[in-house]
Amino acid sequence: MPARLTTLLLFLLLVVPAVCQRGAVQARVNQSVAQQQQHLNQMPPPTQLDVTAARLETLQQDASELSALSASIQSDLLKLQRGVFVKDLNNNLQKLEKLSKKLRKEME
Repeated sequence: MPARLTTLLLFLLLVVPAVCQRGAVQARVNQSVAQQQQHLNQMPPPTQLDVTAARLETLQQDASELSALSASIQSDLLKLQRGVFVKDLNNNLQKLEKLSKKLRKEME
């Protein structure tokens, strides 16, 4: 009988703390999850890219480039009237055409 009682007491000494600890572990996990969720809720949302502002910025840059190309081509045409051959006039005219088409398409 004392052997059975000793075995039962030993079993209870091993099982009871394990069962009690499981509840405590679950409580700590729940608390940790709640803290992380609260931390995430306090963080500001990531800034979203304002598509309209980015598009307007691109349009402004393209318009500035178009203006610079136009001025360059005007000076190249003056040189051509004086008899000076301008090597990249054709390339600049093609860039001007492409850029103006792109701007026209973006404005629609």
